[in-house]
Amino acid sequence: MDTTSSRLNKAMILPALLFLLILFYFPLAFIAGLSVNAPNLSAANYERFLANETMLRVGLRTFLYAGLVTVTCRVLGYPLAVFLSRMAKAGRSYLLVCVILPYLTSLLVRTYAWMILLSDHGLINSALLGVGIIDRPLPLLYSTFGALVGMVHLVLPAMVLPIYAVVHGMNPEQMRAAKALGGGPLRSFLEVFLPQTLPGVRAGCILVFAISLGFYITPAALGSPRDLMLSNIIAKLVESLLDFGYASAISVILLAATIIVYAFLGGGLGGMVKGGAQGSSGGERRASLPSRMAKAVGNAGPMAGLQRWLWDRNIGRSARHALPFHVLWYAFSILTLLFLILPSVVVVIMSFTGEDTLGFPPESWSLRWYKTFFANRTMTNAAITSFWIAISSSLLALFLGITASYALVRGNIRGSQFLYTLILAPMIIPSVVAAVGIYKVFAAWGIIGSVPGVLLAHTPGSLAYVVIILSGTFMGLDRRLEMASASLGASRLRTMFRVVLPLVAPGILAAGIFSFIHSFDEIVITSFVAGVTLQTLPQQIWLIIQYQIDPQIAAVSTMIMILPFIALPFFRRR
Repeated sequence: MDTTSSRLNKAMILPALLFLLILFYFPLAFIAGLSVNAPNLSAANYERFLANETMLRVGLRTFLYAGLVTVTCRVLGYPLAVFLSRMAKAGRSYLLVCVILPYLTSLLVRTYAWMILLSDHGLINSALLGVGIIDRPLPLLYSTFGALVGMVHLVLPAMVLPIYAVVHGMNPEQMRAAKALGGGPLRSFLEVFLPQTLPGVRAGCILVFAISLGFYITPAALGSPRDLMLSNIIAKLVESLLDFGYASAISVILLAATIIVYAFLGGGLGGMVKGGAQGSSGGERRASLPSRMAKAVGNAGPMAGLQRWLWDRNIGRSARHALPFHVLWYAFSILTLLFLILPSVVVVIMSFTGEDTLGFPPESWSLRWYKTFFANRTMTNAAITSFWIAISSSLLALFLGITASYALVRGNIRGSQFLYTLILAPMIIPSVVAAVGIYKVFAAWGIIGSVPGVLLAHTPGSLAYVVIILSGTFMGLDRRLEMASASLGASRLRTMFRVVLPLVAPGILAAGIFSFIHSFDEIVITSFVAGVTLQTLPQQIWLIIQYQIDPQIAAVSTMIMILPFIALPFFRRR
């Protein structure tokens, strides 16, 4: 019976793996071959990259920016995640929405929001001019500062959510016990709290660094020409120069960097998201070295003196006489939350302006730009195209993801953690890397510029979201219900349709909505695969905001923000 079940589980995961092998991993292997001019193997493209000082500077800038964004998100995200986990349930639910909403909101919408905020007539410059701190607008937009701020805002939720997931599952009594046994606040944090949160920190750092390496839209929209990154160079080499060999070599460099970072950080994404005993034991083993380092630091002379100073002043032990550290922590977290939600709020307000240009606050109010959108056939047709592509991609991702998730959670498949990581790879690997390979493969198949081509290109990323959500859903399902169904004579198939699927229906709906949002918002891969004949709504928005800050885009962006509100109730039910 166990052998039959194991074989069935292996068969259930095969469709998803075969799909990714053909439509994701084969394109990656294809660009690896292009980079070395296969079958006539040559390292000329890599030598060309290494010999070009401009390219090396762009490469160094790419990794520097990705590192800066990761560190900044770590500094902002860790306190916020801990703050959210320690809030009362009612308040935590509302504040968590402030983190989730930006994560689900379109990348282009958030980029456009920062274009408004950082412009000469935007909220930041207007506020500084109003209080007399400056006498002329600061050059915030189209600058390095603007590019970095936009990138941090885009990926900060990807740092907060994994850390929150780990911290929320910890027992707060552990810290109280550590302090009761004589551990000061700093030592208790280093030896007890921090090591247990490392799986979430690793997962957040992997996601943030990988996404930052592949930034394409944000540096081009918010930064100056000096802030272009390797993804922008790859896009130019493919779209303008058709130099696929050179673009493939740069893509392989980005891919290698992502894999190295993932390996260096212990591959924590899969273990953190999947959870379970395996993930927990792995986290404990990997946390042992940082724990020992923390203990050594905590016992060092200067740190011991600092501990005594903190202990003597009763910091962390008594809320009655302690310094108001918790107040500073709360204030810092609230400011970070405002940083996350302010751009979306500003876009919504600006969408109702009656003026020809954007200024904050609007001088007049009107639905003018909503009417303009619905009267624009190009925009509405692009929105309809995006809708149908997202629906189709989501249904395909659900078909593949439901069986794969069930097999990974319920089956005793050898190497399930590795298989789980393979399915999550489309979320980890920079989109521009996959886009180059998919473009070349789809061009050979003759599906560039077609709806089937675009929806197939979107599906690997949508599948990753489906598997993440449904794996957690299946883990929360009581296995005894399936055993009871089998003991009453129901077949495996009947149990799946009559017992399992009805119980996980909310999770399936949530996974479908998340995958829909991912596909509807996809722009990087779409810009390669859609060609010149097929236009999606994100493409139209990107074409417009490259040249002007059009109030019509504020109206479109506000309507796109409705999608996350649809997803939120299902997220909270999980």
